[in-house]
Amino acid sequence: MPADKPYLEHRFLGVRPFTDYLSDAGVAYALFDDPAIESLFSAKSELLNRGRDSIVIGACTDEGLGVYFAQFGIRITESFLSHVVFVFDHHPRPDELATAADDMEGLILQQLDGVDMGDILKRGSH
Repeated sequence: MPADKPYLEHRFLGVRPFTDYLSDAGVAYALFDDPAIESLFSAKSELLNRGRDSIVIGACTDEGLGVYFAQFGIRITESFLSHVVFVFDHHPRPDELATAADDMEGLILQQLDGVDMGDILKRGSH
């Protein structure tokens, strides 16, 4: 687990959601209609927008796994969300989801470090 963090692991996934990876791997999971999701959109409105971003809380239900996840989808274009997943050994509490949300910016910036935006813009203009 990252030092002083409520989650075991985190990953920047890009445009493909964690739930797709679970399905492809044949891992069963359940999603929760957790009221903490709406609370998080309200508490972190400067970071998360209910109309364009997504938050999914779930658990892997295959025997022996016992892990929960919070998947954040941040709108990066009109068509795509960029996904970050946080893995927990328990159902995440609202304060733990807030910690994960706060950590997302650093994870995304870390992934973008070294990306040459000029090169991407040049390639996109052809």
